[in-house]
Amino acid sequence: MIATPIRLAKNAYEPMIKFVGARHPLVKHAAEIVVHPCATNGMLPGSKECIPVGKFMENYKPFRVVPIKHSARTSLNSSKASAFIDRPLEKDELASIFELPARFRYKPINENELESINSGGAW
Repeated sequence: MIATPIRLAKNAYEPMIKFVGARHPLVKHAAEIVVHPCATNGMLPGSKECIPVGKFMENYKPFRVVPIKHSARTSLNSSKASAFIDRPLEKDELASIFELPARFRYKPINENELESINSGGAW
């Protein structure tokens, strides 16, 4: 018989993870049903005033996608609202991201980064 498993079985298992601090105290819950702090008018679960879930859900219909009906009037108004207006640039405005200062520009990807991306992040 192999002695190694027997020797290992004699030692008590000691987890490798070490928890910091003492154990948290167990909270004693009430044995009877109590009112939830957010309940209105002190309503208890299962009381006469409480509606069962099945009855409550009867009022709700399943979700259904309804197509949007466009009218001629709304399409004209929406196109006017989103129309491009060419105007001169104001102070501190730029026409392109390429006009940004060097510290705000995107930096090009170097060969090492490209290789890391293509290999799935492993070196």
